[in-house]
Amino acid sequence: MLAAVGGAYPWATLPCVVVAAVLLLVSGARVAADPATRSIDLAVVAALAVIAAQMVPLPPAILALSPATRHLQDAYALEPLAGWRPISIHPAATRTALALALAGAFVFWAAREAFARGRTSAAIRLLAWVGFGCALVSLAQRATAPRTVYWVWRLADPRAMPFGPFIDRNHLAVWLVLVISVVTGYLTMRVRAYMSERSGHGWRATIVALSDGDSLGILGCVAAMLITLAATLSRSGFAALAASAAIGMMLASRDRRRGLWAGTAAVVVLLAMAAWLNAEGLVQRVQGTIDASPIGRLAIWRETLHIIRDFPIAGTGAGTFADAMFVYQRIGNEVLFNHAHNEYLQLLTEGGVILLIAALAGCVLLTRAARRQLAVDHGPHRYIRIGACAGLAASAVASLWEVPLRTPANLLLAAILAALAVRPARGTAPAEEPPPA
Repeated sequence: MLAAVGGAYPWATLPCVVVAAVLLLVSGARVAADPATRSIDLAVVAALAVIAAQMVPLPPAILALSPATRHLQDAYALEPLAGWRPISIHPAATRTALALALAGAFVFWAAREAFARGRTSAAIRLLAWVGFGCALVSLAQRATAPRTVYWVWRLADPRAMPFGPFIDRNHLAVWLVLVISVVTGYLTMRVRAYMSERSGHGWRATIVALSDGDSLGILGCVAAMLITLAATLSRSGFAALAASAAIGMMLASRDRRRGLWAGTAAVVVLLAMAAWLNAEGLVQRVQGTIDASPIGRLAIWRETLHIIRDFPIAGTGAGTFADAMFVYQRIGNEVLFNHAHNEYLQLLTEGGVILLIAALAGCVLLTRAARRQLAVDHGPHRYIRIGACAGLAASAVASLWEVPLRTPANLLLAAILAALAVRPARGTAPAEEPPPA
């Protein structure tokens, strides 16, 4: 999905959900079988059921719970529709959204089962090198043909700013933060294993631990991804990395002050890199943050609230934000607000309070399960779990300004990190990989 333009176009949906279903079957994962994660699985199933129910034709008496639905559907049809009708104002878009949600759920369940059997280190090394390749391609494409994707395709929207395999640089930034978070956890695991075996400590021992062939290569991958993240000039990406560094340090050291210092240091390093790479672009981004824009985040959120007011219970249907905004948008008519630029507002818009509650319940249950596993995980792979938790927290922060998980590549990667966060803990170091020499 990363290579397929982040999976942003409908043609990638069917292969995505089919491959995800095959992975689930091959893994042998059982949904809601483990008491430790049963509540999470039930919350995921409930959210999927809510989306599916939005496509079911309902009698007028039940549809009266969302009276604005009939008005909006009639506006699109140009004449009143008769008989039963679904909650979704665009069932085809909701069907696509359901397929992607299913793919995310399948990958989560399959990855959780796979990681419970080991080989997490091998998976993260592979992810690091994939991130390295993505970073190189993104930088090269940005430097030579910034308005294209893969030097070939030009997007129909002249305002679009593609970056690497993504049509939105903010989504690339969040993808990079997710990878950086879990790979940094892997590097921390290797350093800790080295120090524990050789009774070393201090920065010199850390440098020696990172200087072996595998660790040095992975460190280079992280550096390349950090440079690419800085080059995106993504404000949400910078905030996400700061949140990841802060949460990761807090979980690793149980010291909030050190966590805050880590988050601040991450922002300073990124800003320095961004200024070195593109000082003029950084200044423009800062000015854009300060200046009020008629098509900025606040304007989009105000327009979104009008839709939420008319569709508070069941929403307009998953994946239908742009369809609803086409009718409701009153300002900035030179562009269509196709996303709410806030994941939580968009969930509320498309699914009403029902879907928002189901999604937030799943997040809360996932957090509780991850905390329980961290409390009993005393092996070296604990740091991989911490990296996964930090990455998920970063995506939650980025979702305040963006909708990064609407891009399938980000959704599937977040599902993998969620599986890492709640996989069963092993009290001793696994035999899958010896400590670095």
